[in-house]
Amino acid sequence: MIDVSDPNHQTEVYYGRPGLYNIDDMTLDLGIRIYPEDKTQVFPDPSLGIGSKITIQRAMPIIVDDAGKITIIRTWQKQVGEVFSEQKIELGDKDKIDPSKDSWLRPNMKIVVTRVAETEIKETETVAYKTISKNDPNMDKGESRVEQAGKNGTKVKTYLVTRENGVEVSRKLTNEEVTAESQDKIIYVGTRVVILGRGNATWYDLISGMTAAHNTLPRYSYVRVTAVNSGKSIV
Repeated sequence: MIDVSDPNHQTEVYYGRPGLYNIDDMTLDLGIRIYPEDKTQVFPDPSLGIGSKITIQRAMPIIVDDAGKITIIRTWQKQVGEVFSEQKIELGDKDKIDPSKDSWLRPNMKIVVTRVAETEIKETETVAYKTISKNDPNMDKGESRVEQAGKNGTKVKTYLVTRENGVEVSRKLTNEEVTAESQDKIIYVGTRVVILGRGNATWYDLISGMTAAHNTLPRYSYVRVTAVNSGKSIV
């Protein structure tokens, strides 16, 4: 027989048959289980072997999900916070609990604990060097020279990482420090125009008018011809 007048702690009544002399044999024979937290009354004493009335008042079952670890707790406490004190379940300053500690318990309630951890992580990044070009009027156009080689720098970024039950949920940049300055690569580029000669230009109409003759340049050379009177030029 089951009495559910107390919805949080139901009472069950069973009768052990004669010929059994202890509570363990009786519960095994009846196919029932008594938990350590339950309150049990047996009358008369099973050792008499005449049969006994077994009255069990059940402790309230509560499900605790602590960072994914599921535990069933049986208790006589009334609020969530009281269960945590009873079971010595400790919470960190950042940990979360749902429902709250002042919530009233009910049978088979699930309490979820989210473990929150904050740690600092440092990451080193490369700072790429820049390439700077400068004109050099004393160097022929088309020529260049490297005045200063480039060198990458480094910087360290510090993040505050928040994890819930071991899973990262946020990352906040808290500091950034350059540990090695980068060095720019400097290239000088010639701008001086090379004058191969002055005089009247000749060209061949047979080849689109863009092919000329020259006394010293090899065939297939490219030259820029500039008209001294107008400043116009063409390759």
